[in-house]
Amino acid sequence: MEKSSLSARLGNHFMLMEKLNGRFSKKQCPDDLNQLRYLCSKIHHLLDAQDTLNREIILKHASYLDQLLGLIETYTDPPLTQTVLHILIDLIGKNQSGKRVSRLVSHGASNILFQLLTREWKETSPNENTLLLCHQVLAKMGMKDKKFGLKARLNQSLGVTMGMLKNNCSNFRVLQSIIPVIKHYSANSVNASYLGKQNVIPYLFKVASSCSRKQTTVLKHALNTLVNLTKSKSNSARTIGQEGVKVLVSWHLEWHQYDSRHRHIPLRKAILNILKNVTNLKSGRKAFVETDGITVLYDSCLELEDNKEMESVVLIASQILRKCCPKNKLPLSSISSPVTCDLPASDYYNLDACQSLLSCNRACDKPAGYSSSECGVSSVVGCGSQTTPDADSDRSSLDDDDDIDSDEDRSKPEKQEPAEDEADETDPEPLYRRSPDDVQGYHMFFPELMDFQIVDESSSTPESAIVIPTALSEGVSVDIHLQSRNRQSHWSDSSSSSQASTTVAANSEEFDSESYLPSVGSAGSELSDSYLSLASTTAVNLKTGTTVLHIDWSMARKLHSWTSTSSPGVVKFPKLGKALKRSPNTKEKRGKKSLPEPSWYMGPDFLEALSITQVPGPFLNNPESAERLGQGVDSPTRLHDPEVYAVLAQETRSVLPFNKLAYPDLHGCLPFPAKEPLYHRKVGIQRKKIFEDIDRMIHASSLLDKVVYDLDELLNVPSESTANSYLSNDDEDRIGKPANDSSSLCFNSQFECGNLRKVIQVRESEYDLILNPDPNTNHHHQWFYFEVSNMVAGVPYRFNIINCEKLNSQFNFGMKPLVYSVTEAVAGRPHWVRKGSEICYYRNHFVRSSSATGGLKGKAYYTATFTITFEHDYDVCYLAYHYPYTYTSLKTHIARWESMYDKNQIYYHRETLCETIGGNPVPVLTITSLPHSWDREGIEEFRQRPFVFLSSRVHPGESNSSWVMKGTIDYLFSDKPQAKAARDLFIFKIVPMLNPDGVINGCHRCSLTAEDLNRRWLFPCPKLHPTIFHTKGLLLYMALINRVPLVFCDYHGHSRRKNVFLYGCNPLESWIPDDQNNPASSSASPSARSDSTSCKTLPRILHSIAPAFSLPNSSYLVEKGKESTARVVVWRQIGVVRSYTMESSYCGCDQGQYKDLHISTNMLEEMGRKFCDGLVRLGRSRSVMESAFSEQQTPLAIPDTGSSTYDNPSVYPGVQDGADGLSESEEDSEDEDSEDSEQDEEEGMPDEGDDDVIF
Repeated sequence: MEKSSLSARLGNHFMLMEKLNGRFSKKQCPDDLNQLRYLCSKIHHLLDAQDTLNREIILKHASYLDQLLGLIETYTDPPLTQTVLHILIDLIGKNQSGKRVSRLVSHGASNILFQLLTREWKETSPNENTLLLCHQVLAKMGMKDKKFGLKARLNQSLGVTMGMLKNNCSNFRVLQSIIPVIKHYSANSVNASYLGKQNVIPYLFKVASSCSRKQTTVLKHALNTLVNLTKSKSNSARTIGQEGVKVLVSWHLEWHQYDSRHRHIPLRKAILNILKNVTNLKSGRKAFVETDGITVLYDSCLELEDNKEMESVVLIASQILRKCCPKNKLPLSSISSPVTCDLPASDYYNLDACQSLLSCNRACDKPAGYSSSECGVSSVVGCGSQTTPDADSDRSSLDDDDDIDSDEDRSKPEKQEPAEDEADETDPEPLYRRSPDDVQGYHMFFPELMDFQIVDESSSTPESAIVIPTALSEGVSVDIHLQSRNRQSHWSDSSSSSQASTTVAANSEEFDSESYLPSVGSAGSELSDSYLSLASTTAVNLKTGTTVLHIDWSMARKLHSWTSTSSPGVVKFPKLGKALKRSPNTKEKRGKKSLPEPSWYMGPDFLEALSITQVPGPFLNNPESAERLGQGVDSPTRLHDPEVYAVLAQETRSVLPFNKLAYPDLHGCLPFPAKEPLYHRKVGIQRKKIFEDIDRMIHASSLLDKVVYDLDELLNVPSESTANSYLSNDDEDRIGKPANDSSSLCFNSQFECGNLRKVIQVRESEYDLILNPDPNTNHHHQWFYFEVSNMVAGVPYRFNIINCEKLNSQFNFGMKPLVYSVTEAVAGRPHWVRKGSEICYYRNHFVRSSSATGGLKGKAYYTATFTITFEHDYDVCYLAYHYPYTYTSLKTHIARWESMYDKNQIYYHRETLCETIGGNPVPVLTITSLPHSWDREGIEEFRQRPFVFLSSRVHPGESNSSWVMKGTIDYLFSDKPQAKAARDLFIFKIVPMLNPDGVINGCHRCSLTAEDLNRRWLFPCPKLHPTIFHTKGLLLYMALINRVPLVFCDYHGHSRRKNVFLYGCNPLESWIPDDQNNPASSSASPSARSDSTSCKTLPRILHSIAPAFSLPNSSYLVEKGKESTARVVVWRQIGVVRSYTMESSYCGCDQGQYKDLHISTNMLEEMGRKFCDGLVRLGRSRSVMESAFSEQQTPLAIPDTGSSTYDNPSVYPGVQDGADGLSESEEDSEDEDSEDSEQDEEEGMPDEGDDDVIF
């Protein structure tokens, strides 16, 4: 009842007001004006009496608001205008005014009030009450009007408010209304610039200085206005010029001392935010340091460190301190790597320009002069040009590699990528092209297509054939023989280097493929030579399929073949006589029952002398031997043999001279038996470490600053040779014994995969560590692996790696470093263990040279810090970024695999693909099952199996990829049913290590040429990128003979994401619209029968069977910056629909069975096994296999040159010959980094609730 009566009364008042307003507009009458004054005063009185109720009634009627605002526009009568302004103030109210203000803004109240201000200010005698009331209303409306500043500027109201401020600097009643309006003005950047030019900053400082402790409201608004104003560099400069920094520091100190109960936190934050804005300028930082601001803020922060209420204040203060700390250079004589390597001469490479660049600080990640006519392939099988801006290359390898922006940079808008320069139409033609005839030379790496020859009975039998007379079906008789080939079977033969793949033809105008491939012997060689060229010989009963005899000719000279520097001599072996015949009625199944010993069997001595393995005989029936073969995936140490490792390590060639074999690599390691959860650090650890660094700067005189390890000095000591002959390890003798001459920790990194350049002891138990860049570069710092000794048990040692480059790291999200203790290993616990506390990653005060950042200035290094407490006195320990996997470990594992696999079940071959620049052989492995039967149908089925091509370790620091690859190969050699199914379905062609030189020398990303090899797949140089050149050659040969792999997968590691995931290629997600111009998606390709989502099938399978795999993390984008990576090149040029990069986390998992656990070698090897299982599921799909076999209907013959799809130089729309991709890093590389775009990085690094990550 009361509400209805009030509504009626207000309705009558507004109805009468409308009539009077209309009549007054026609004929102005003083009585009507008095009536309007009376009605407005009555409405004002009703609002005072029934504030809330009447306010709701008026706001609900739009006509009422329009009438009130119309009075302000129409009448210039001060009493009437002031009464209406009072009504508006009452309508807004004091609390919860957001909706009411929004209603007024929607009716145009802001514009009307600004017009009133301007009109009243232009009067000869402005009414101050009207101006003041108008500012009171505007002060409340500013927060809801998004165009408040623009409207004020258009209505020329800025000068009105500025004039009132200048006239009332000490009148706090007026300032309470004026200052909030100026604050809203200054939120607009254009207005802020205008106000700065109008000299508003000194008046605001004057107002703030005159405020007493009780006038905190005006002070708060004045300080917030200064915060908005100083976001402009020009206003910050004005503040600095007026000695505002000194005043701000004094205000901070005063309020810190006065506000002991922390009741004025907003005021203190505002002061610090002004300082934060001002110190963005170099002059501001200088002024801050000169006023002793660093000490003042540091001391105040120490007092507030344990107060949770003051977290926000300490956070801002720490940001200011870190900006203002003096920037220093790294304590190095040169940032370039002390490890250099002379590059081989090449007719396709400007070596002089490259060498001149290597002699100075490098400005990019590839040699200068890498021009369009010097190296690369013009099409799928040719050389072309590469002209990528250095800055792009550098940026990709440093910042975009694997990690997201630091917290401070997350709020910044993403930078737009610069437009690509159009390719020069006059680019010179490439110096050579690889034709199909050249690629044909790679046939020698496909013995599985030639080993088992089907020979008609009427044809002559080659001398090297093993003839097994067996009656087949009536009227048909075939013989199986092994084709003789002179295949490289040793790793490091210096005498055969001329045959290695790194030799370039002397005539640069003609490409001779024979100079890049090992020579192929003729089939008419002598019997002894033919047998020497074979790894093994198998005699088989063609009807039953049973192996009668297996002779492994390589086993007798196994160690000799790995270490000899000359070709093995001719071996004379006795005549074995005729093979035993079996009864045609024999029903034995192969491998189930042992064969009777042949009449010529002369005992174990004879077999050992000839390295003859009798299969399946007593070897497989021996329980111990069978158990050893069947361990497959269960025993991680079964492949490791310290004696073999030590022998093979002698032939590993490095640029960095080694002085030992690392104990974990020599003796092997076991996975840690317990689960290792991710590290959850306490809040404030990162800030604590930052403050400790600031304390070091303030109290520099108290630091030890003692150099305890310097690789540069060690390398300056003359050395006769860099060969690694006769390296050993004496760690077991050193444990428990203190160093004679020092109480400091002792360090060493001169061993395979080691990386540590310099160590400086800062305090008694704190050490700064500097990592070594990749050889021939001055950047790429992430991987570390070093030895530390001479420690005292129970003492927390802090290690600071101070020259990290990535913007963030998994060290901020739960990852711990790895520690291996020799004392624990001797006690039977040889484990790499996740250890450490107070782990974090943050930007430090060391400045990177512009030569290492592509010309960008002001970029800083980052510190990865962790504290380790060792358990044993004077232990010898090893610390690593991730589980090391050396090149010698790979050789050891291959030697063990070759000696242990079931030759009765598995077809296996190892060839040397090429030699690296450093002289290290690159193995390529072939693994599948032996033919299921030895008739024509069985042999043809064997040959027609689809290929699966696997590679890994193109980035040396991604050791996790090698562990996944080990799991894959280990599994393929096992007797597990699914492993057998994988071998039965596919032929696996594996290059387990694409960058041995980088792995050996402890690199993070590059090869010895200072280039990211995963950015050289478009145009690899045979001399400088031999592993990529010849791996691509294998794939080109497979395309040439219509045997494109069903799956290609390049194993990688990712430093910014968790879990394991895949990057694939989907033409619907390509940077090229309607991306169908490639063999993988062309309508002319049989593979086009599968839809565009076929690349997603395998990831879905892995997501369902592999606990560590994450489908949501997988991506199928084809980005412009990835065109030169293996994944995209193999997809686009070779035509592999299922071309992937598999990324494995360095850290752990955040989903599934392994959620919140560190990733271990067990998990990585399991992923390798699950990948094979996923391939089996994929291979059992009828549609997939039909598609695969449809591509193999063409006979295995070399097609003519002209019609090759992949020989079309226009396969890259928008990417001309030589535009070697835009080096956007894939880590995390493809580090798809990256490790380290891709760009997927923001998805890869969730905040995970770590509110302590501040930089």
